[in-house]
Amino acid sequence: MSPGSPPRDVEDSVRVLHVDDDAAFLDLAATYLERHDLAVLTATDTDEALAVLADYHVDCVVSDYDMPGMDGLEFLETVRENYPGLPFVLFTGKGSEAIASEAISAGVTDYLQKDTGTDQYTVLANRVRNAVEHDRSKRALGERDRRLRTLFQNLPGMAYRCLNDPDWPMEFVAGEVESMFGYSADALESGDVVWGEEVIHPEDREFAWQTVQDALEDERPFELTYRIETPDGDVRHAWERGRGVGEADDGVVAIEGFITDITERVRRERELERRNARQSALFEQSPDMINIHDADGAFVEANRRFCEELGYDEDEVLDLCVWDVDTAVGPSDVEAMREETDYGDLRRIETTYRRADGSTFPVEAHLTRLDTEGDEEFLVFSRNVSNRVARDRELQQLRESYETVFEHAQDALFLVNVEDDSENPTFVFDTTSPAHESLTGVPTDELAGRTPREAFNDTVADELESSYQDILDTRETVFKEVELPFPAGERVVSVKISPVVVDGDITQLVGIARDTTDRRERERELQRQNDRLEKFASIVSHDLRNPLSVAEGHLEMALETGDTSHLDSVAAAHDRMRTLIEDILTLTREGETVTDFEAVDLAAVAADCWALVDAPAATVDVQDSASVLADRSRLQQVFENLFRNAIEHGSTSPDSQARQGAVEDGGNDVTVTVGRLANGFFVADDGPGVPAEDREAVFESGYTTSEHGTGFGLTIVAEIVDAHGWDISLTESENGGARFEIRGVDFAENSGQDGGAA
Repeated sequence: MSPGSPPRDVEDSVRVLHVDDDAAFLDLAATYLERHDLAVLTATDTDEALAVLADYHVDCVVSDYDMPGMDGLEFLETVRENYPGLPFVLFTGKGSEAIASEAISAGVTDYLQKDTGTDQYTVLANRVRNAVEHDRSKRALGERDRRLRTLFQNLPGMAYRCLNDPDWPMEFVAGEVESMFGYSADALESGDVVWGEEVIHPEDREFAWQTVQDALEDERPFELTYRIETPDGDVRHAWERGRGVGEADDGVVAIEGFITDITERVRRERELERRNARQSALFEQSPDMINIHDADGAFVEANRRFCEELGYDEDEVLDLCVWDVDTAVGPSDVEAMREETDYGDLRRIETTYRRADGSTFPVEAHLTRLDTEGDEEFLVFSRNVSNRVARDRELQQLRESYETVFEHAQDALFLVNVEDDSENPTFVFDTTSPAHESLTGVPTDELAGRTPREAFNDTVADELESSYQDILDTRETVFKEVELPFPAGERVVSVKISPVVVDGDITQLVGIARDTTDRRERERELQRQNDRLEKFASIVSHDLRNPLSVAEGHLEMALETGDTSHLDSVAAAHDRMRTLIEDILTLTREGETVTDFEAVDLAAVAADCWALVDAPAATVDVQDSASVLADRSRLQQVFENLFRNAIEHGSTSPDSQARQGAVEDGGNDVTVTVGRLANGFFVADDGPGVPAEDREAVFESGYTTSEHGTGFGLTIVAEIVDAHGWDISLTESENGGARFEIRGVDFAENSGQDGGAA
């Protein structure tokens, strides 16, 4: 058959390329070979033959020896270079032992000498088929070996063959034995390392031997797990499966099997066992109730606490559904819960459980949806919260009581959070009472969340922060009374602040503040009254004693001598005592704080008071008219005493005469001026004035430079000024006389210009 016509396909047929330079012989040989189910390709020279090999799959080459251009052995060498394992039969008519020997040395598969007759084709067909079958078997065995090598190289363990002996001497080892256990295959196969003596853990050797022998006696495969010691001294866990091999008459002589490292699996199994043990202990010993129910609401498991709380046996619980226990749940609710809850979600539920005896109790439950091997289940942790509910109720009552007290307390209550920074803590207002708002003038909602420095001026903030820091430093309650300029006004406040300690840390400060401004003023007023009482007692005990002694002396002389002229001295002494008593009473009365103010015209008051002055030579000049807020009666006392003082001490006579009576000896030719200041008014005269060193003393009770003066006139003026909340000072007038300036005065809104003398 020519190379252009592929041979017919025959199942399991052998395709042969026959090369010979005799075309007639090729055709004849092909005819006979095809009768033996061989498919034949032909070529008349080696070049054509190589082309056929390139285009067709060929199972065997049959070649003549003596051919032009390239003999059969040279052709064999060329074929071997490109097709190393292809069977090659040298079929030649020029045979000799030398050629045969050379052919065999060159690697020819078979050698056959041409003969006469047709039987030679039968022999050739057999030789070809044998060569092909041998090649196919060889290649199949090689493929099997390759697959086995690949399998052994990729096994997650080691394949082995060993003798059935307690030492398990290894005859064959393949796989990952060294990476798993640290021993090389060569060391095991050579006997340098004995598996049964050095590799298997000493405590497991007897067990391993007996397990294998029992299986071999029963003629069944064996399977076991044991420990292995590595060269480094580590312990690994091995799983082995194998079977006995041997002749029927000799029994089991060897064992073949597979060993793999299951150390990690053993670790996971043990961890799983520990976890299951912990979970089982948690499930049974938990102080909370735990149950599992399926998607239909039927209980599938419940712990001891659940059964005890509800009064059921475990078997009884497993016959119940969720709605038999949970008063708020029905069958439709379970279905809705399944649809609304995703796997792994955790839902918190407050509900009520019903016991077996019908009683109920509140619970807090946490539910999660599980996916256990395809079954939908719900795990529920629940806790009896009866005590907590009772506590919450008590706390609510306390909270309501606290809020009532907080809202209606007359004292200012406040709560301050301590945002702790060990070096620089921050104080932030949390809650304040309505009374606190009234006291400070800062609304409660504006104060919450702000620091003292954000809510108040620096003076208030400094005081508050200092007090709060003292509590942090001493961890003790602070009591103090301070005067602070709040937005609502200057107030005197009595404060008590205590720390709130949580887990050893001061987290808040709670305080109560009482407005003691009125009490402080009452105390001050009482002190003033006491001071006046002491002055009164001093005056009574001292100033009245002298005229009283004079009167007693002259009266005694009049009685002894009958001289009635002594009675004039007694009368003068009585007049002196009467004047003193009137001044003392005035002084005592005028020191009381003024509470009722009215608009009083300065010019009108000055004119009314001047009309009472008996000094024809003296004059008054009211420069400005203004309306001030004052007690009219007491303001008149001020002008009367200042005018009297000016008349009595303001004479423009020669200085020697004026000084002789610094308070009461002057003439009455003085000019008195009344004028307005920016924040008050003044009364000045053009008399000799008062020396600078005596200007403070003139306001003291009993101070006088005249033997006839009481020394209370200017003291009364000072008391009235102070009772109004004003200030008085004595300076020198423009003409060198006395100038009394009264400041701190409030003018009526409808008064005249705000100007005036400075």
